[in-house]
Amino acid sequence: MKILLVNPPRFNGMPVAREDRCENTIPNIITPHGLVYLAAILLEQNQDVRLIDANGYNLSFEHIEKEAGNYKPDILVFKSAPETFYSDIKTAEIAKKVDENITTMMICFSLTTMPEEVMKGASNVDIYITDFDYEKPISKIASGKNKTGVRGIAYRDGNSVVLNPPNEERFDFSAVKNPAWYLLPDLSVYWVQVPSIRPCVFVESMKGCGSRCAFCTVAHVKPIFREVKNVVDEMEYLQGRGVRYINFFDATFNISRKRLYEACSEIIERNLRIKWFANVRADIKEDEAKVMKEAGCDGVSIGIESGSQEILDGINKRITILQAEEAIKNLKKVGIKQYASFIVGLPGETKETMEKTKEFIKRTKPTGFQVNSLVPYPRSDLYKIAVEQGKIRELRFDDLLLYDTPVSLCNLSVDEINESRKRIYREIYLSLGWWLSGAKQAMRNPADVRLGVDYAAKVFRRLVKGVGKEI
Repeated sequence: MKILLVNPPRFNGMPVAREDRCENTIPNIITPHGLVYLAAILLEQNQDVRLIDANGYNLSFEHIEKEAGNYKPDILVFKSAPETFYSDIKTAEIAKKVDENITTMMICFSLTTMPEEVMKGASNVDIYITDFDYEKPISKIASGKNKTGVRGIAYRDGNSVVLNPPNEERFDFSAVKNPAWYLLPDLSVYWVQVPSIRPCVFVESMKGCGSRCAFCTVAHVKPIFREVKNVVDEMEYLQGRGVRYINFFDATFNISRKRLYEACSEIIERNLRIKWFANVRADIKEDEAKVMKEAGCDGVSIGIESGSQEILDGINKRITILQAEEAIKNLKKVGIKQYASFIVGLPGETKETMEKTKEFIKRTKPTGFQVNSLVPYPRSDLYKIAVEQGKIRELRFDDLLLYDTPVSLCNLSVDEINESRKRIYREIYLSLGWWLSGAKQAMRNPADVRLGVDYAAKVFRRLVKGVGKEI
């Protein structure tokens, strides 16, 4: 069977992340690793697979139409994000324009609790994947199984939408051995944070998380893992393709201390010379940071969320402010950069708690930071709270913006939350202590000078243009 996998075009010129828990516009260009892994699984079935990354290569819908017309696929699978939903579904419209018999399938995890609304809004989508592990239902349909017997999907039956039950067993993620990176001929276009961090490729060694943070869409998705050897094989292949940086997409790289040591030991043993980044919980120990650094870890994204212990307890974060401070110290001690992320507008938020968040950033001085406005995504516990409180009655998917919260779940107004986010950025960016700390960190390693200059330019652009629409 001929299968065309599509990462749709950018949204109003802005690159988009369409990967499970990260489905939003972003100021960098990331690899569509989910489709690359899916392609490998389909190729194992001897399917004929092609991949178009219109987002990465900045291609148009017209390009997709031309390629689809030449290829004539039996199935077209595309990914979407809530914010870009109404643009992304043009991909299905194009497929039907090329040939109305093409089966169109859409992946967007954040919206999987509302399949009827998705299918109503996307009239040209035949099948919507409702399982987190989309690989399973897609591979079954591709192998010829009738959709009526495939779990984890919603599909059309005349004018009705049929919702099949979810899969009871998880996808065997360890089966992903040779991701089909060769379907992306040029990896130099991909970067994160700043353009000098390129080529940078996203690699996934685990799916899910299960840490139960109230704001997260994968809070209740039990983690599953790939074999460490296969992951490092992938890193070695990518290094051979000229990739300089790996960014682990794993929600929590240090979720298992044992596995962290296994992965780092395998990288060290093979003597790989590739820098990598990871997401970690804010309770990382010094010895964990040390072995990660030895294995090539250059930076981590660390989810702290708030400088108020009361707020952290309210969202089931299960860390303390002291642990978060120690984590940043541990990472600094071994020379790993820290990019701390925060959310304003969480339940119980006040002007005083947001002030604590700002003071935490100024006090700990991480290498970089990000402040988002709360977005209660449909799969999160906070979305349920928003619905119960009558804050969300009718949802437009493109209202789910990380820089512009659609609702308030605290006693502050939406405008106060969004303005406070901007104020935190402005006050810290205009702080002399922040710049001196950044300069000191960059000067410790000559290789980081270019990175420091790029990051400073990014900050300057934010100050000039405003921080409203950039996360």
